[in-house]
Amino acid sequence: MNHKLIYSGISIMSMGTVAIIIAIVMEIQTGEPVYLLVMKIAAGLFGIGGPLLGWGIARSKRGDWQNK
Repeated sequence: MNHKLIYSGISIMSMGTVAIIIAIVMEIQTGEPVYLLVMKIAAGLFGIGGPLLGWGIARSKRGDWQNK
């Protein structure tokens, strides 16, 4: 079974989580609006990773059903 979509979705969402943590640390340390850019990138990663994860899960379940 091919789980590339599931792994891609999880990895992209994980990168988004790391970006949110970095943005919070930058906001606390500097107080400058640099974190706004990182937050936009993180939201974009979640926006891409979530559907990839869902699509991968849906395809894997459909494939299991067809192989039986």
